[in-house]
Amino acid sequence: MQSSSDLIFSLLRFKDDDYSDEETESQIIEQFVQNVEDFSSQYGSEISASYTACNLRGPPSNFPDYGDYPQAFVMRTYGTWWDEAPSVQREYMPQNADAICSQDFVEVSFQRAVYPLEVAVFETYNPGALVRIWALGSTSWVLLWEGEPDYAGDTPRIFSPPIRQMNVSTRILRLEFNHRLLPYYTELDAVLLRGKEPARRVKLKNDFSYSSPFYKKTQPVVEKGSLLNRVIASNLHETVVPSMVGWPKEKSIDTGPLLGDFHRLPDETILCVMKYLDMQSLCRCAQVNRHFNRLASDAILYRSIDLRPYWHCVRSQVLLTLSMRCKFLQKLDLSWCGSHRMIQPHYVVNFLRDSGAELTHLRLNCCKFVDNSVLRAIVDTSAYLQELCLRSVVGCSDWGLLAILTRLKRLDLYRTHINTTAAVSIIMSNPGLEHLNVGSCKMISSMDDVAIALGVNCPALVSVDFWKSYSLTAVGIRALGNCANLQELDVGWCLQAGGSGEWLASLAGGELRKLFLGALRGVSDRDLRTLVPRAPKLAQLDLLGVRAVTPDICAEILAECRELRLLDLSFCDQIMESQVIEWRRQYPHVSIKRSFQSPNLNTAPNPLFLAPSLE
Repeated sequence: MQSSSDLIFSLLRFKDDDYSDEETESQIIEQFVQNVEDFSSQYGSEISASYTACNLRGPPSNFPDYGDYPQAFVMRTYGTWWDEAPSVQREYMPQNADAICSQDFVEVSFQRAVYPLEVAVFETYNPGALVRIWALGSTSWVLLWEGEPDYAGDTPRIFSPPIRQMNVSTRILRLEFNHRLLPYYTELDAVLLRGKEPARRVKLKNDFSYSSPFYKKTQPVVEKGSLLNRVIASNLHETVVPSMVGWPKEKSIDTGPLLGDFHRLPDETILCVMKYLDMQSLCRCAQVNRHFNRLASDAILYRSIDLRPYWHCVRSQVLLTLSMRCKFLQKLDLSWCGSHRMIQPHYVVNFLRDSGAELTHLRLNCCKFVDNSVLRAIVDTSAYLQELCLRSVVGCSDWGLLAILTRLKRLDLYRTHINTTAAVSIIMSNPGLEHLNVGSCKMISSMDDVAIALGVNCPALVSVDFWKSYSLTAVGIRALGNCANLQELDVGWCLQAGGSGEWLASLAGGELRKLFLGALRGVSDRDLRTLVPRAPKLAQLDLLGVRAVTPDICAEILAECRELRLLDLSFCDQIMESQVIEWRRQYPHVSIKRSFQSPNLNTAPNPLFLAPSLE
């Protein structure tokens, strides 16, 4: 009798015989993005397609035109301006940062899995921020390319760096970006994946060809020595922190090589040195000998943990091992970790219960494992929490649980689904709140209630981000006048507040350093003239799309605001390019921004000039 395996084999062979060799050969195909799986930030909102990550789907919309167009994907920051703002967030473990830091990411998927031969990124505005390309294999992420950020000038390009070969196929890529060298927002039009398809009968062709005169293939990037180490140790679960995941047993650790005079040092001295090591180096120390293993396992070295640089390989088991060493854990960053079920929620819950009692700072940005059970574990175990960052966390509904916390100074809820009631209750429970980000929170139906709660309850407020909050009006912004220490306010694209700018007069003066007013068309010279004397420390001012401002008020701002360093005048209709050039000459210490669109592109107009209901 024929076995089941033999039967399956014969059936497969019979089916193969039905097709010609040409049809079953691997095909080299080109395909554009089918879906956007995840991203860290976007300039656009959740209720519009303009400047959003979904614009990466399909073939290019704008290329080879160069300029600022809403059909592209745009991330939230550029340059170093956000690092210089009052709301800046410092790293928990600076020594853990990569030589090439990443600030944003986007994850995209394609219709067919292929063995990658080439990845081409269509950049149509301020190119040069891409620093890494990852591909998801069958069980882990593979680094295809890494390079320094490099502003490529005012020109469109197709960036296609040389990539590593994979021995498994993929249909998911993740791109990482560093914007610090960019003079303005970068814009991406499309991503193309060219690869060899595993042998199959169906042949896929893409009608688009990018062999145009605008195609400029880049030279291979010179890789740093650290890159090799990262590739060798590309899987934290297995190699980077082999001892973190399965720390070497005492019996498997030899006494090790002689350490010379080093063994004479007291433990306290060695620990003082070890606290400056990154996580990877610390785990390697643990493999030297028993003595170093004991020291590298000391809980004093695990008061601050930042695993974001290892997002691509941190799995649930890592938390199990770390929990044995985190007796005094105060700061934890798991941002970007846990994609594709690499971390399960119950492991996080258990870790917080075991090690979260002394937590004061917690960042879980873009973590898909965060659900209601994780929120409950946070409030049940971390009563001393002062900073909580949950950017782009969308898997929760019981946001009101966070009102149990009472010591928060920083709360970042950008792009979450928190509602009005929960946001207000959290604010009322935390009178010491200093930094709040509720930008693009589409489920908050009355942002005025949130702003009023801040004005009533949080006198120490330093920064608040209402970006793309369409329910915020002048009523809510006026309430912030009670916050005498307010240094940063972002009301960009808060269109209901844009009918008039008279509320600027109600802002407490003296401390304001950053003010973003993008697309608030009703703000006038008179409103700004009222503000300027009250904001002598103003360093960053965004007037993008504020159509009523004239050259007169801009000249006054430049002359009177002596600490001004950033002024965005993009799409200000009454400001001529010649005036901007002259101001740049007169005030070289001020970075004056001026976005533009190529006049020859036959596409929809910039959303700045659309009715509010369409944006």
